[in-house]
Amino acid sequence: MLSATNVTKRFGGLTAVDSVDLEIDDAEIVGLIGPNGAGKTTLFNTLTGVHPPNEGTITFNGTDITGSESHQIAQHGITRTFQTPRTFDEETVLENVLIGALFGSGKSLSRSEAADVGRDALDFVDISHGEDADVSELNLMDRKLVELARAIAANPDLLLVDEIGSGLTPTELEKLTNTLQRVRDERGISVFWIEHIMDAIMGATDRIVVLNQGEKIADGTPEEVQNDPAVAEAYLGERDEDGTAAEVAE
Repeated sequence: MLSATNVTKRFGGLTAVDSVDLEIDDAEIVGLIGPNGAGKTTLFNTLTGVHPPNEGTITFNGTDITGSESHQIAQHGITRTFQTPRTFDEETVLENVLIGALFGSGKSLSRSEAADVGRDALDFVDISHGEDADVSELNLMDRKLVELARAIAANPDLLLVDEIGSGLTPTELEKLTNTLQRVRDERGISVFWIEHIMDAIMGATDRIVVLNQGEKIADGTPEEVQNDPAVAEAYLGERDEDGTAAEVAE
């Protein structure tokens, strides 16, 4: 479904994403991990048109979307959430989700039709507030759910999720993890998920891609990635003379 080939993004002399190749299939949950500064969010931004790549090609469902604007990519079927929710806090819960239905899918919907789509998405994520609640009054968990519902309301084929577990309690994270699995199982939407909480991502993904200093260093099942020496070295530091990973003390 998504194919990225030799994707490279530079900022001046800094190469944030370096010749990355990856693929995501239908109905697949793929994790994206790596140390801080590895280029994970920059890769998301490159795939979604925030920062077009300097090199490489990105195709989605057979269409070349390289260099397309973010709204065009959304209408092709790729939506996303952010580590810090980007909600419209002066609007209600339903009005936030309406935006995804009205402008994200590329379909021509009346406001009434979009409201039905929005309510369906809110029911799916099981938010604890009513549709008329002001988003400014919501806690972090519910704002993340509003943003997730807005992305779902755009009827995507692929959902990119950036550290949705950040700042949540274990119970809240478990609920969101289960919701992402339901996104795939019940709606057929593939999920590409950045996360630092290893227990969550290792237990919920089909496959994991690992970045380090902008380069892809691993791509496999959670078990394969856990046992990959290159991944251990990236997280723990340099190798000793005997070949074992040594923690960097900083």
